[in-house]
Amino acid sequence: MISIFNRCELTVCPTLEQSQKLSAALEQAGIEYHVASRSRTSPSVFAAGTRERSGTFGQSVADSWTYTIYVRREDLERARACLR
Repeated sequence: MISIFNRCELTVCPTLEQSQKLSAALEQAGIEYHVASRSRTSPSVFAAGTRERSGTFGQSVADSWTYTIYVRREDLERARACLR
């Protein structure tokens, strides 16, 4: 099981397709992983209100998300080798 205490960031994917491709490679290798998605258009604690000010008109929906893939710390080198 992957928890916040034993996980390590493998990569950050800018597109859903790339995230799915890397997830499939990890799954085929038998490596446990976790994908966290983050909206880049949501306001943050440090920049509250930026979405309301700038809006989202003309922005690609596909470009508004990032996907971070985490693996267990002990599987990190094996996961890196799998993605090459």
